[in-house]
Amino acid sequence: MNLTIEGISKTFKERHGEIKALDNLYLEFTNGVYGILGANGSGKTTLMRILATVMKPTAGAVYLNGRDIAQMDAEYRDLIGYLPQQVGLYKNFSAEKLLHYIAALKGLTKQEAKDKVEETLELVGLHKDRKKKVGKFSGGMKRRIGIAQALLNDPKILIVDEPTAGLDPKERIRFRNLLSKISANRIVLLSTHIVSDIEFIAKEVLILKDGKLVKKESPSHLLKGLEQKVWSLTVKGEELETYQSGYKVGNISRLQEGYHLRMISEEKPHLKAESVEPNLEDLYLYYFDEEEGME
Repeated sequence: MNLTIEGISKTFKERHGEIKALDNLYLEFTNGVYGILGANGSGKTTLMRILATVMKPTAGAVYLNGRDIAQMDAEYRDLIGYLPQQVGLYKNFSAEKLLHYIAALKGLTKQEAKDKVEETLELVGLHKDRKKKVGKFSGGMKRRIGIAQALLNDPKILIVDEPTAGLDPKERIRFRNLLSKISANRIVLLSTHIVSDIEFIAKEVLILKDGKLVKKESPSHLLKGLEQKVWSLTVKGEELETYQSGYKVGNISRLQEGYHLRMISEEKPHLKAESVEPNLEDLYLYYFDEEEGME
């Protein structure tokens, strides 16, 4: 399975001009999990919607195994599963009834639907809640029923947009593990601005900024590029503001003798600063300012 993006751009017309949400993207995906990382407004959701055929690009094309998905039409849609940021669910339906309804919309036979509903409910950990009304589900359970409906047609390409936003840490871990488990024989595209969502499951991370591709590499290669750029330093209280204004500071811990800082800097910020091993949170801070949406 090979999904290729060639020269994709997307422009939106606004009252005061045009906004370019995506700018001439070239990408290639094969089986595995890809984390699409970016601040709010970086173009992640626009890319997801184009790949899910919910939106058409202004320029460029998407190819699946060399075939234009616009020409494939329904044949392509039969191969994808899509979980958008906001999922409309029938609150008075039970989980089981909702999945049977969606299975019918996707063209599954009654027997196929029965088998797949049982399988997906078990997979997402909702089998014991299958008779419970979706309106009474927690946020995490709603996201899990969302991924279940996306998997009913056994998609070869799974597209999930900000799947863990608003979930507690336990549900986020559960969701990450689920995506990792189902990624063996399919392409999984996960857009997020929460770095922990992709740190351990993505084979490659794409960094989008202002609609442009900044990097596309494995997490280990991305972090290697940050070596000798992440520093640890303890400063006095009166020095704190100077370092906050002069550097990208990721963590501040208050100590009896002052403040312990973890910061990003191309050069050693102080003689006593010590280089520390970078993580994906450092990577996010390196490419994006805190106010751009870091969590």
